[in-house]
Amino acid sequence: MSTIGRVVADRRNGPVGPALKEFASDGTAGVGFCYRPADVRWFRFDTDGVPTGPDGTALDLTGVFELRAFTAAEELRWRHVSAGSGTATSVTGGDGGECGECGDGVLAEHQRLLWGTVVGPAPGPGWVALHDARIGVLPVPVDDPAPADGHLVWLRVVEYVEEDRHGNVAVVDERFTGLVARPHPSADKAEEKTDE
Repeated sequence: MSTIGRVVADRRNGPVGPALKEFASDGTAGVGFCYRPADVRWFRFDTDGVPTGPDGTALDLTGVFELRAFTAAEELRWRHVSAGSGTATSVTGGDGGECGECGDGVLAEHQRLLWGTVVGPAPGPGWVALHDARIGVLPVPVDDPAPADGHLVWLRVVEYVEEDRHGNVAVVDERFTGLVARPHPSADKAEEKTDE
């Protein structure tokens, strides 16, 4: 099999904080999330690589066992191995560009729905609060335009494929590229009915 359209690179292994700082050192800000034993937290990071929450304070990475941070062009994946140290890997398009420039190895860009709907007030500038009875309220970083109450948030994903010698094609990897908010589909239908 051959992989076309992506580059997977091992990064320096070690604690999660330095891995994120190294990832951000190329000068691109982004967003991400981390899993901890008690919760999942979304964060933003700037070129200094410090993850921040909706109030702008640094996020405590103690106890994180998995982290995924991403920009439109690259994703960092960090997984805990032992005693606060873990493995770090980055995934980019084959030419380092965004999805539209990746070439033949990209199956498609699609979007995955995050759980909950947007409720106000926003927890901070560039953030929304997603709410669902099962998860409570979860702050998520979403850029302009600011979504309204009832909107849904989608995770943008690029999938990569491989073709074997028999011509069979399989999705072998994915890369997160951003978040986007849109009105709930039922809101669009309600507007159509009122226009009639």
